[in-house]
Amino acid sequence: MSKKLLISLLTLGAVISLATYGVSSIRASETGTANPVISRLAEKFNLEENDVEAVFDAVHEERQEEMRKAREERLNEAVSNGVITEAQKTALLDKWEEMQNKREQERLEMQNWFEQEGIDPTKLAPYGGFGHHEGFGKMGMGMMH
Repeated sequence: MSKKLLISLLTLGAVISLATYGVSSIRASETGTANPVISRLAEKFNLEENDVEAVFDAVHEERQEEMRKAREERLNEAVSNGVITEAQKTALLDKWEEMQNKREQERLEMQNWFEQEGIDPTKLAPYGGFGHHEGFGKMGMGMMH
């Protein structure tokens, strides 16, 4: 596999991961928990929603760290195999972090815009809007957000 192809695939994977995270992370802070699973679990087991959401958030953070470590391990292997240099690996990791920070900033800007316009993004989900498109967890069928 050529270096250009590998870098392109790694970059594409990072962009897709970050975009999925950014879109799914939009929260309706004024309307409370946007994930009905959190509300239902809290109600079913007589727990505080904030406590249940904290568990979901912790699992999400753990998953993000696992993904970061796995990505770095794959890049270390690419360096060992002579596919990329250590400098290129560092550049890729820096770029992924930069892109993640940019997506978070864009998410916050969008959230602020919704608030300014008086729009509840969670109510747009059934119409293909900016609301939550999650399944069981906060990002599809997983237990992340």
